[in-house]
Amino acid sequence: MQWHYFRWALRIALFGAATVGVAALTLGGMLAVPLRQAPELASISAGVRQVDRSDLPEVQRFQARDGTELAYRVYQPATEQGERIAVLVHGSAGNSVNMHAVGKALAAAGVRAVAVDIRGHGRSGTRGDIAYAGQLDDDLTDMVKHLKVAWPRAALVLVGHSSGGGFALRVAGGVTGDQFERYVLLAPYLDPFAATARPSSDRSNWALPDIPRIVGINLLQKFGITCCGHLPVVAFALPAGSALRATGRYSFALMTNFGTGMDHRIFLDRVRRPMTVIAGADDELMYSDRYADVMRRPGLDLKTVIIPNVDHMGVVAAPTAIEAIVAALKS
Repeated sequence: MQWHYFRWALRIALFGAATVGVAALTLGGMLAVPLRQAPELASISAGVRQVDRSDLPEVQRFQARDGTELAYRVYQPATEQGERIAVLVHGSAGNSVNMHAVGKALAAAGVRAVAVDIRGHGRSGTRGDIAYAGQLDDDLTDMVKHLKVAWPRAALVLVGHSSGGGFALRVAGGVTGDQFERYVLLAPYLDPFAATARPSSDRSNWALPDIPRIVGINLLQKFGITCCGHLPVVAFALPAGSALRATGRYSFALMTNFGTGMDHRIFLDRVRRPMTVIAGADDELMYSDRYADVMRRPGLDLKTVIIPNVDHMGVVAAPTAIEAIVAALKS
């Protein structure tokens, strides 16, 4: 009888070991799927090139809490009209240069603007990666403290474009959301399942995610295994030879932190400050006419502005879009 129980226990143990082995092999296979490069999306490349960068402000730096020097550019108005600072956050794969036209226009209107290189981009940190989920939130808090030393009475507004707009929504609905008096989201990427996100096509295939690897890392993290957060999981449709000025790939850690993750409503439900959404009617990546409905929420002070004849990159470059941004900051 004891031998009978032993044989059954052995079978159960072997079955369990086989199951674990199959699961391990499956996860290993998911992590090993190589990340493919997305073909260039011409509209984004053309939009980046249309801005004159000959008068870019010099890069300045501040020290984040981990000791890393993070980069930013200051657009100083000749004459300030009230003490207000607009912190400008670029979109995915970009850097502070992409917000140049916005920064210049705000300074000309009397508003000081600070365009940041988000960690993992431009001249801030390791290109395409961060140390941990939540580090970008910590960096922004450190930036606010840095700005308050120089301009202690200034009111702050956070302006974010595309993924930077998703990140701005994340901040607005986070525990430090009250450090900004207002939020301006420019063609924000809310999340992959939001009704505002267009399905991929030749005209809108900006990001190519490695779905098996993303799912595999998610599963590992649910069991407290964080070893693979630095693996690249998404590639952007950049032109050849752009590696020196743009960030072509994101690690899992950076991808999940630079935005709202998989559900923007988690953060939208906690926004306490006024918010303006500005988008182009011809946006090739987003359904701009859906922002008003998707982001409507009882008690939220939300204004939506749609600019005719403007696409995704045009919202940070076209004169009509720039005028709307300045108006949102001056209101």
